[in-house]
Amino acid sequence: MYAETKHEHFLAFNCVQRAHQNVVENLPVFLSLLFASVYRPLAAAIAGLIRVLGFVAYVHFYSSGDPAKRQYGSFGNIGMLIMLGLTFEAAYRLISA
Repeated sequence: MYAETKHEHFLAFNCVQRAHQNVVENLPVFLSLLFASVYRPLAAAIAGLIRVLGFVAYVHFYSSGDPAKRQYGSFGNIGMLIMLGLTFEAAYRLISA
């Protein structure tokens, strides 16, 4: 799955591969939280945009070949936390209705 260390660009390829895997692994959680935030669609859309921009920054900086730069995309976690809060609000409203 990863490039062999003998190849000239193995580190860059492996960084791109890992960034892709991370996005694919986080996508179901992201979509579930986004769709569960039904009571505040504008806030959910803004939080989703923050998360997507975080994904883009994460992949861009991680793909540069320096794995330490992937931290620049971590601001997208703020969007994920907002969506998590909106999901808890939706669950509370559904339970108390």
